[in-house]
Amino acid sequence: MSEDSKNMNGLPDSEHFSDEEIVKSHVELSKNKHEPTKNFLIAPLVFVFVFGCLIFVCSIQLAHSTNSFQLHPPVEVVELTPEEKESQRLERKFSSGEKIFAARCASCHQANGLGIAGQFPPLAGSEWVSADPGVITNIILKGLKGEILVKGEKYGTSAAVNMAAVPISDREIANVSTYVRQAWGNSSDEVSEDFVKQVRADYSNKQDQWTGDELKSLYSTSF
Repeated sequence: MSEDSKNMNGLPDSEHFSDEEIVKSHVELSKNKHEPTKNFLIAPLVFVFVFGCLIFVCSIQLAHSTNSFQLHPPVEVVELTPEEKESQRLERKFSSGEKIFAARCASCHQANGLGIAGQFPPLAGSEWVSADPGVITNIILKGLKGEILVKGEKYGTSAAVNMAAVPISDREIANVSTYVRQAWGNSSDEVSEDFVKQVRADYSNKQDQWTGDELKSLYSTSF
């Protein structure tokens, strides 16, 4: 084989290779590998290190600014004084009572507590509301029938306007009674759920509605 048929590596030109020469050429090439460029990996490794440090620092900063990647950040806990807690409790009770009143009582006594003249008595400024809390509690528990005087006006002159018992829980009675006793300028004490429970137990045997005279006799010191 002539020198012209050899390539720069001193091997025969591929056009004139036999199978044996091809195998021999591969063996030679595997022995004479190209030397790697000196320090060729240093620059990429430096960039990788710097980039990794930036990712680490940014991750820490992002975690601090986003509540450790929490979807719903924790709600800040605010410590309330006993007075503030009591005020919030009464507000919730009042709000609940207002809703119960709107659903159960407002159609007769009206949202403004003024009632309907000649038919349903007013609750605003009523002596029946500001009396012993047992009065309003018993009225809700058992109902009321017959004539009564409210603020000097006569109500209950016909059976059609008699009040039926309201089928709600002790807590609901306590809440709506408290609302009625403190709304529209009324300023009586709240009614507790335990008090309602006790009244319910004390008069559990009574089957009929109360009359005004019965309640006035029962709570004579309140009128």
